[in-house]
Amino acid sequence: MSKPTIVIIPGAWQKPIAYEGLAKDFRNVGYQSVVVPLPTVGGTDLPLAGLADDVAAVQAALKKEAEKGQKAILLCHSAGGLIGSNAVAGADNVAGIIFMSAFMIPKGKAILDMLGGNPLPWMKIEGDRVTGVAEMLPQVAFNDLSAEAQEKWGKEMTHTSIQLFGTPSSYEPWANGVPCAYIFLSDDNALPYPVQQQMAAQLGPEPISVTLKSSHCAYLSIPDQVVSAVQDIESRLK
Repeated sequence: MSKPTIVIIPGAWQKPIAYEGLAKDFRNVGYQSVVVPLPTVGGTDLPLAGLADDVAAVQAALKKEAEKGQKAILLCHSAGGLIGSNAVAGADNVAGIIFMSAFMIPKGKAILDMLGGNPLPWMKIEGDRVTGVAEMLPQVAFNDLSAEAQEKWGKEMTHTSIQLFGTPSSYEPWANGVPCAYIFLSDDNALPYPVQQQMAAQLGPEPISVTLKSSHCAYLSIPDQVVSAVQDIESRLK
């Protein structure tokens, strides 16, 4: 039986290029892998895209895999957890979802609700766009990268549509029979470990999980360990 395709759902602010190295690493160990470009990230057409547009982009990727006879595992990072959760509704080729320091949003709630109703101090709202405060990002998102890597990936970040943060989720895959797992990132300063644990509690008392010692961007700092974690989880989701 062929391995499932790893469909990578980025978080806010980061372009697909940040995840392409990880996608290549998956391909090097025998998985097909794709990174889904999200319309809410870096978009310029007005009005800016929202959650529904991101969901449609992921569903198009899943449909493409289904047409090839491929099962898919969604690897959702950060805000990508909201997007992936809603995208799997009605899809019949999803073998599972892996939330990697990702938002698991209860139905009827939005990301802003999970943040207490207001953006975090390192988030900057400018009209219909949200960006990360540049001088805070090295310690918030890239705290285990070299100074050179922090600068490189900081420059690759862009804005995200504020609509993504304020739109309620409409689907809970973990409550609807979709196999789910969690990759905890213990040194994450953007989505702290205790918050990850609180959200993962929705998976039950003994969820399938792996804990990695990493910042929010493990796919940049320890991509090999992310690949190994996904391989481990994939074997247990079967």
